[in-house]
Amino acid sequence: MNSHAIGEQVAQTLSTLPEWKNLEEFVTSFQASWLKLGQALQQQLVQEKIEEIETQYQGARTKRKKRYYTPLGEMVLWRRVYPEEDGYQVKVDLELGLPKEKWLAPVLELACALGVSSEFPNAHKLFQQWTGIELTEKTLAISVEATGNKLQIAQENSAVKPSQIPDEDSLAPRIEKKERLYVGVDGVMTPLNQKQGYKEAKVGVIFWEKDYEKFCQKRGVIRLHRVFSYIKIS
Repeated sequence: MNSHAIGEQVAQTLSTLPEWKNLEEFVTSFQASWLKLGQALQQQLVQEKIEEIETQYQGARTKRKKRYYTPLGEMVLWRRVYPEEDGYQVKVDLELGLPKEKWLAPVLELACALGVSSEFPNAHKLFQQWTGIELTEKTLAISVEATGNKLQIAQENSAVKPSQIPDEDSLAPRIEKKERLYVGVDGVMTPLNQKQGYKEAKVGVIFWEKDYEKFCQKRGVIRLHRVFSYIKIS
């Protein structure tokens, strides 16, 4: 695709935008149209590159489809499969660095950020709204949890092991670090029947320090906690 063809598609998209008198409505309409155009151009450019590379190869029997989740939405690509001594190989995947996983890093990062900061139904809604990628809530939850497990394993494997040779610091008296227990308490006014009106319900949460995992400077997740509540009804 040459620059002239891209320019024509951009001009066509701009010509379809409706007249507007409200900035938020215009921005929403413009974003949806631009996202759709970007997704189409991106897919077309990558597919053309794949087909250009594959003209160098011979012996392909069939094509395989693969989906990728990108910041511009879902991208569907077709690649040729070539027979090898030990099976079949998609050569263009290696040459163009096409990943094995369908999730591209920026999209997976967004999914994880939403998944650990909000309930999955809300995270799923926001993810689809911002990316235009249609997937189920279960798929999103599985991907976020799998990524969290991989990060946890990587952190455990990269932990520094103590040296077998004692140094000055290791010979110094050790102060045992006691694990912290976190307790949070709050209250909320709860409506009862007309006779009793409103009463304060006590709510609280309790968890050990080891059950809190920090993903970045401002975000973390509590893996295991207990929640309790109490309200006195006369």
